[in-house]
Amino acid sequence: MGVLGLDVGRAGRVALMDQIGATLAIPHGGWHGQARLFDGADLRLRWLLGRLANPRQAKLVAGNLARAGRYVHVNLMLAMVSAARESDRSLTATGADRVETFNQGGLDYLWKQKNELGLPRTITQTWQKGLIGVSPESHHTVYPAKIPAHDQLLAYAAQMAASFRLNFEANVRKELGDEAQSALASASRTALLVWQAYAFLAPGGGPYDPKKALREQLGMSFGHRSALSLYAQIARQQNRKPTLDDIVTDRTLLVHLEWCHSAKTRAAEALFMERLLKRVRERLSH
Repeated sequence: MGVLGLDVGRAGRVALMDQIGATLAIPHGGWHGQARLFDGADLRLRWLLGRLANPRQAKLVAGNLARAGRYVHVNLMLAMVSAARESDRSLTATGADRVETFNQGGLDYLWKQKNELGLPRTITQTWQKGLIGVSPESHHTVYPAKIPAHDQLLAYAAQMAASFRLNFEANVRKELGDEAQSALASASRTALLVWQAYAFLAPGGGPYDPKKALREQLGMSFGHRSALSLYAQIARQQNRKPTLDDIVTDRTLLVHLEWCHSAKTRAAEALFMERLLKRVRERLSH
């Protein structure tokens, strides 16, 4: 995948990402800041492709992804690009040296939620309690864990799966009521990929308040439940069934929301890596 991604050249990479971005309502060139898709004239993913093209590093990444896939049902490409953004060292990490998941990884609540991840106790029993404190960014209390370095990618994948399975699906039922099951069943794979990234980044959030201007509510507290609530209320106002694909087609409501930018960016990068994987498999099958 790494070699193929480099061989298509900058123009090929940019063209593919522009095609994917168009399906996600990402503006040409993407966004800036933490949600940026590009680094100069090339994709930000260029560095990851370079790492995957290195045989030694590729073997380490493949091993960590395979281990995550054994224990967690999650989109592995999304887990990989998310881990790359949260802590790129986690992709090739080996050994049992301890990593603190807040300051070194961005998993703020791993210790508190470790029993909800669906991982076997043989793994989580080796984890230790981290230092409980307050995040200077969110101002919320954090409950990190100290985990073996080789567990990092597995932890990202497990947290992503749990946030989607527990937080997102519960909030869909709260906000969509009787329409929840049909909305989940009819959602496109692309939309679910964005929601999966959104639920990982912002697992909570309060209901959207129609009495206040939307612009006033956008910010750190506008988690995925807030977006679900917003789209559900709009669907009711338009006398139509709510659809989870609104997160993909929306070009106006959440255009200024950083959470939405980041979720779509990660979904776009995951889809980009999936396209490479598909091409590699096609070549290997001939």
